[in-house]
Amino acid sequence: MSIPLINPNTSVLGFTSGQYVVYQCSTTDGQTGAWTCAGLPDGLSINAGTGLISGTPTTPGIYNSTITFANANGTATLPVTFGIDDGGFLPDVGIEVDIDLISGAVSFPTSPDGKLHGKNGDYLPLLIGLKKNGTLLDLPVTGLTFGLKEFESEALVILSQPAAFSKVGGYERTRWRTLVYLDPVALAGPLADYEASTAVGGVEPDAKTDDSQMVTLLAAPCEIQVELQQLDTNLSPATIIRSSQIFSMLVERQLVN
Repeated sequence: MSIPLINPNTSVLGFTSGQYVVYQCSTTDGQTGAWTCAGLPDGLSINAGTGLISGTPTTPGIYNSTITFANANGTATLPVTFGIDDGGFLPDVGIEVDIDLISGAVSFPTSPDGKLHGKNGDYLPLLIGLKKNGTLLDLPVTGLTFGLKEFESEALVILSQPAAFSKVGGYERTRWRTLVYLDPVALAGPLADYEASTAVGGVEPDAKTDDSQMVTLLAAPCEIQVELQQLDTNLSPATIIRSSQIFSMLVERQLVN
């Protein structure tokens, strides 16, 4: 019988962390022998007699493995790359927000009108993604800040906790979850200024009785700041801040109880 040759079904295998997988190794002519595999992802193993690779991968990453088959006719090897993707995150009430790292432009994949909506006192869970050339990147984020900003010279009215965020997903599905609180105290000034500037006929906003005036919608200019750790330790400062372009969020307040 000829020297064995491993059947190259594929040279790159993609699986998802936490999901059970099966991959059958074989020779081109069906020879029997002993199978081994060096560099398998954590959670996977190979059956020495059948060549079946199975298990539940536990750690996302890229694994350059080598499958080996041996019998009396010789030894064959096949390099195989296992890509274990992060399990991602389950659908929730979070609003996806994407920031283009080149232009700073902000987009909302799940918002049909391209705006965020919230009522005074609401909490908005955001899933912020950082994109370059249309692809989400897994970057060393050390801080996220969401706030309102009416003029360039003004400081942000901070509505999030910069250090309160968590990473969800990985690789090209990486996002950072943060919670924005439309704080009635923080929003009192911007909303009052807006209502005063849009009062009809000099009537104070709180005195309006027309049904169409019972609610004020402020098209609030917003900005997201992302703090990133420098990978090159020769550069200073150790962390840098990237700001998004200004974008809109509609903030609603009931003028009457």
